[in-house]
Amino acid sequence: MPLTPIYGGPEGLQGEEIVEDRKLLKATAKGDHLAFSALFEAKYSNLYTFAFKLTRSKVLAEEIIQDVFLNIWLNRASLETIVNFDAYINRIARNLSFNALRNIAKDKVLDSLEADENFPDHTTEQSLAYKDTLQLMQDAIAKLPPQQQSVYTLCHKEGLTYEQAAIKLNIAPSTVHSHMKAALGGLRKHLKKMGIPIVVVTLLVS
Repeated sequence: MPLTPIYGGPEGLQGEEIVEDRKLLKATAKGDHLAFSALFEAKYSNLYTFAFKLTRSKVLAEEIIQDVFLNIWLNRASLETIVNFDAYINRIARNLSFNALRNIAKDKVLDSLEADENFPDHTTEQSLAYKDTLQLMQDAIAKLPPQQQSVYTLCHKEGLTYEQAAIKLNIAPSTVHSHMKAALGGLRKHLKKMGIPIVVVTLLVS
């Protein structure tokens, strides 16, 4: 059931908002349901606008917001370490939005292949080519250095933020960023070398 905000985000100076955020984060980290609800209510409007701009879908935007706050609640123990909460939740929303759009794009490709009954042989070839491309992607990931593989899996596939991945891997967020940048660069280079069209590379590695 979609969560519905009771009131908009807090008004006032940015410094006051940050102080209020930290109070709510500290309380939420200790399991305070009221503080968690207050965070949701305060951030809903801006986060919805952000998610909608990325997805152009009211339904997806609502789902993403709920996933963002589910993520926050499940990882509440680490909330007190967050410096900029707005940037933190925007990054989660961005990752979830991109993952959703990628999945939609892939589903459309598969649907178009299955719907093309006029050229069954050609469709079969396309389907095989698509599966081959995904296999090439998996092969490319497997060839990444272990740390890059871990970062890519956590951030790109599971949708974790750099901060969350850093905690899991016991490294700095800046190191996670460096590994992710290197991983994406390596994957793009490998897929292009294998002759995968740039549009497909962009869809798979973004």
